[in-house]
Amino acid sequence: MTSEMTPDQQPAAPKLGFLRSATVVAVGMAIMNVAAYGFTLFAVRRLVPEQFSAVIALLGLLLIGNVVPLGLQASGARRIATHTGPGQAALADSLLKAGRRSALGLTLLCLLATPLLMWLLHIDSLLAVLLLAPTLGCLSLMGSQLGVLQGGQNWTELAAMYMAVGVGRFAFGAGALVIHPSLTAAMIGVAIGAAVPPLVGSFLLRGSTGGTPEQVKEVLRETVHGTHALLAFFAIANADVLLARSLMDGQHSGYYAAGVIVAKACLFLPQFVIVIVFPSLANSPGDTLRLRRAIQAVAALGVCCVLGALLLPDLVVTVAGGKEKYATLGSFAWLFALAGSAYAVLQLVVYAAIAQQEKRAALLIWIGLVSLAVAALIVLGADLVTGITAIKVLVAMTATCALALSAALSAGLHRQTADTA
Repeated sequence: MTSEMTPDQQPAAPKLGFLRSATVVAVGMAIMNVAAYGFTLFAVRRLVPEQFSAVIALLGLLLIGNVVPLGLQASGARRIATHTGPGQAALADSLLKAGRRSALGLTLLCLLATPLLMWLLHIDSLLAVLLLAPTLGCLSLMGSQLGVLQGGQNWTELAAMYMAVGVGRFAFGAGALVIHPSLTAAMIGVAIGAAVPPLVGSFLLRGSTGGTPEQVKEVLRETVHGTHALLAFFAIANADVLLARSLMDGQHSGYYAAGVIVAKACLFLPQFVIVIVFPSLANSPGDTLRLRRAIQAVAALGVCCVLGALLLPDLVVTVAGGKEKYATLGSFAWLFALAGSAYAVLQLVVYAAIAQQEKRAALLIWIGLVSLAVAALIVLGADLVTGITAIKVLVAMTATCALALSAALSAGLHRQTADTA
């Protein structure tokens, strides 16, 4: 006589496995984010507001340029997660080779764009802007490595890579600011710290061989589509700090930059959910239930962040930049928490679109970015609002834009799934 498991008992093991994987990745990403934000918080205390605003603007450009590494990671993870049969080592090797090619191209492009970036951001330090190039090159190498580990669901190794990102930035970035508190020193530390994760990844993925030129081309072609969607997302997620830098005076753009620390913390806090759920979304692109649950999890974390900023504004300001410089921020820090949480939901939906290879998502986000920029130019550029009110209006516009785009993209993915079925 045999006993059968009940439906409630059957999913217990997968759920426990998911929780263990999520915990490992969450811890690794938490260490990464705490260390990375530790550098930001260290910088806000070591630099005057105008120099700190320049650092935040350059870090924002790194986030935008990081779409290429993230595109490599997403395409690599999707290809490996959906791969069946032999040839896993060759597929991994093709991803790593694509990462090396992307690193070279992105480094050269960034070097060529240096004069334009200096002019747009009103930054006088040539070296600080030049250092964006090798930093992005290292990030591209890392992106391909992360894709191999994520697609193969090697969660422990993936967590180790994420920890190396944060530890490298904090150790070398903060160390450079201790030696000399300046914009150039900060970017030197960031560039050196960016070299740590690829070194760790090279050790973890040693022995991957056999990738063919055709496989490398396939990876790069798919990366272009994923990168396009991520480029649109990170452009709109970082447009507000660039708009603040351009449309506000140095002091108020510095206040806005401090508020962005809160927003970015809320954006990246639930990122482990995206990392864990992405391979399964790629394997089951029609699984709308899994996507809805992931959105609910990210939204729940966002609600907690907003409530925390409402109930503990003094603590938020102390962490973000210090009450001595940024006491005014406390009364509306929750708005930055809301904006960051809204973008966290949008980021999840964008990754779901990449998993389904939905290529229309990028166009919708670009439309949203243009709308946000035009609205900001009309309201802030014409001085309809100024000072602290301008900060509140800009962050409220970014939150509204992110929520509207999330709803529109989710509806589009649902329709696509229904049409396929």
